[in-house]
Amino acid sequence: MPTYEYACESCSLQFEKQQRMNDEPVSVCPECGGTVKRLVSGGTGFVMKGGSGHGRTSGGCSLETTGRTCCGATSRCGDSHCGD
Repeated sequence: MPTYEYACESCSLQFEKQQRMNDEPVSVCPECGGTVKRLVSGGTGFVMKGGSGHGRTSGGCSLETTGRTCCGATSRCGDSHCGD
């Protein structure tokens, strides 16, 4: 379950709350009852297991294995214009 950071616009209290991703954001400060906004934080990132996802696979387009072509397009390029 992700942890979200919040800050009160009235008393400047900063706090964290563990919530499910589909839960409504906190809107009321637990300290003063003021308006709260969710802060943007770096988080822990997202790690995919497996290959690096860069470059081409042998004998074909990397679109089938990575979802992107060697040049970063999300649909088939046709002729490679990236060079060999």
